[in-house]
Amino acid sequence: MSKRDCYEVLGVNRTATDKDIKKAYKKLAMKYHPDRNPDNPVAQENFREVKAAYEILNDPEKRQQYDDFGHSAFEHGQGQGGFGQGGFGGADFGDMFGDMFGQRQQRTQQRRREPQPQKGSDIILKAELTLEESIEGCVQEMRLPNTATPLAVTIPAGINQGQRVRVSGKGNPGTLGAERGDLFVEVQLLEHETFTRKGNDLYSDILVSFPTAVIGGTAKAPTLSGHINLKIPAGTQVGRKFRIKGRGIKAMNSEQTGDLIYTVVIPVPEEVSNEEHRLLSELAELMP
Repeated sequence: MSKRDCYEVLGVNRTATDKDIKKAYKKLAMKYHPDRNPDNPVAQENFREVKAAYEILNDPEKRQQYDDFGHSAFEHGQGQGGFGQGGFGGADFGDMFGDMFGQRQQRTQQRRREPQPQKGSDIILKAELTLEESIEGCVQEMRLPNTATPLAVTIPAGINQGQRVRVSGKGNPGTLGAERGDLFVEVQLLEHETFTRKGNDLYSDILVSFPTAVIGGTAKAPTLSGHINLKIPAGTQVGRKFRIKGRGIKAMNSEQTGDLIYTVVIPVPEEVSNEEHRLLSELAELMP
């Protein structure tokens, strides 16, 4: 297969100066370089051809031989180094691209070494809430580090133990003008004397007298807004649970509401009167 004219390959005329030849080579080498044309055999072949032509025309002695005898001057391995000798990384190619890629790498490394703007770190503060405050929502005054003025933070209704409220832009300052971090207020529920919260359900004990547990009746059951009379069936055992649907806690940002759950406790008096002792003794004899 005949080889194309070297001047034609580089797109210059035969009177081109060394500067013209080098400029044309740089342009074509950038265009066809394998790094820019992965998996493109046509581009790789063009690159080989451009490089081989440049290695001839860039050398005054080889250029004169080529002008006198053409490609035949370099047959039998006497002239051009070609792609096989220099590969993609020949000396001339390295000279041309070394500075370009080296400068790019140097700029990248310099940017990495230079301080970059970074968003400020977040601040996490804990807020102790009563059960009522967590159910109804409230406003808590939080004191940020190194800040004299307290920040009013709205706590939404239904928030639970361990959940957080985010306040954007109230964290630590960023560097080099970057935005501040965020403030997170984490809820810790205080112990309640009557109720225990589990998820959105409320749990409480209900005191049922022994006679009521045996023959049935009613018992006063506590709620957050007072007491209700709860019907106690005959034969109710210690530990039995009564559930009132929808009387628990409405979840934060949701329409879901938990239940109110009572656990039966039958209190035993530590002391009784003589009359009570007599009656209980008679009852004990009657009961199996």
